[in-house]
Amino acid sequence: MRRVSRVCSDPRESGRGNKPLAERYIASTTGRLVAAPELMGIGNQLALPRLDGVVIEHRVSAGDEPSVALAKSLLQLDIAVPEDWEKAKRDPTAYVWLTLARWIASHGGQAIKRRFGLTATITSRLDEYRDRDVNPNLLYVTVDSDRAGYVVLGPTLELLEKSHPRLPVTFFHLFAGSLNKWTRVYDYRDAEDRVAMLREWIDGEADQDQYELPDVEGCIPPCMKQRALSQASLRHLWSQVKGEEVKAILEGALGLKRLSEQAKRPELTEEMREEMSDMNPPLPGLLAVFQPEDSVEGSFDEEAQTMTEMPPEPSLIIPLRADQPASVQAAFQTLGVVCGTLAAASQLIDRMPGNERWVSQE
Repeated sequence: MRRVSRVCSDPRESGRGNKPLAERYIASTTGRLVAAPELMGIGNQLALPRLDGVVIEHRVSAGDEPSVALAKSLLQLDIAVPEDWEKAKRDPTAYVWLTLARWIASHGGQAIKRRFGLTATITSRLDEYRDRDVNPNLLYVTVDSDRAGYVVLGPTLELLEKSHPRLPVTFFHLFAGSLNKWTRVYDYRDAEDRVAMLREWIDGEADQDQYELPDVEGCIPPCMKQRALSQASLRHLWSQVKGEEVKAILEGALGLKRLSEQAKRPELTEEMREEMSDMNPPLPGLLAVFQPEDSVEGSFDEEAQTMTEMPPEPSLIIPLRADQPASVQAAFQTLGVVCGTLAAASQLIDRMPGNERWVSQE
């Protein structure tokens, strides 16, 4: 069963890889030995081969044209740095991997790892088990959830309600809405949908009273039934809010929204949808509960048992053309916005009371 990433937990991985964000790059490479004449001596066949001037280590790859094209584009855009070429041992795939890791690290990678269990990949296929005609230069930057982060909302909502009765629901929509643009957040609305589905399944059965459904409605704070404030009303209220902690939380939520809106989420093409037709929905990147072990978390735990019955779709897909620098630049700019949003969310969770324990990685 897939669980959330709490301290000292051992969550089940999604199957797409267990390395954190910025630590995977996928490309198809086939190594071969250097041609024999390059190592053979000349003349007397009893003489030992001369290796003067021959590089000790050789790396030759076949079918690696997308990596080469992408490496060239990244270097031309100053996204990649020349010194990484030697670190990558002149391997274009490793060079792209180092560039991806460097890019994410410079856009808040350390903060992301503190609260989220995500994996970034560059790949030529969305479903590795499905055959299709592949455009060699069409690649995808994908972000997947290996384990769900965990945030407790209750203490924060109680704090905000003391300042204004409509601040809690306003904060929730700013926070969850900003993150949902880039990674799936499992919250009380998902739990309510699951309960509604279960009710439909058992409706009309003779023993339906024997089923025990999660009491999601009972765990939702009354303040969440309020109507969220408009942006204009929130700005007007800002000057009246007292308490540095409340202001810091609201400022973090507003900043999170601004960051998430700096890029548009790429739309899926028909070809991409077709390739993922046999896949489950994306795994949640964050579980948002009101209190630990409430009905939202219970619903998540039950639903998590079937989330990986089929391979899940990536949380985010950013297509790019490896041989077109403008396309590569746009993809990495979008990835930068994603990373900045996730890093800001992680820092905001750090400020939210009641979340000191739920750290994915120190």
